[in-house]
Amino acid sequence: MKKFMLRVMPIILVAVLVLCNGVYAKQITAITGFAQNIADTVITVVQILAVAAVVLAGVRYMFAGADKKAEIKDSMIVLVIGGILVFAASSVIKIITSVGNELG
Repeated sequence: MKKFMLRVMPIILVAVLVLCNGVYAKQITAITGFAQNIADTVITVVQILAVAAVVLAGVRYMFAGADKKAEIKDSMIVLVIGGILVFAASSVIKIITSVGNELG
């Protein structure tokens, strides 16, 4: 179960990030500010969860025995890649929305 969650967590985090940023594309003037605040909050929470997952895996690695360290290292690779994707996706989306706002 732990392996499954560690492998699926980055995918879920990126999916949530992408789904929440769909709000930016709709640009409904009455609720744009509110929707942007919600999307920014979700992005921040997802980024915090990504960092927390890597930190917890690091703590587990420090206290693990020699036989568990290889397993934890494999899971950390997945978590780090997921964290990079989360931060990169949010940065790219913010750049795209800022360019879109300047053009529109």
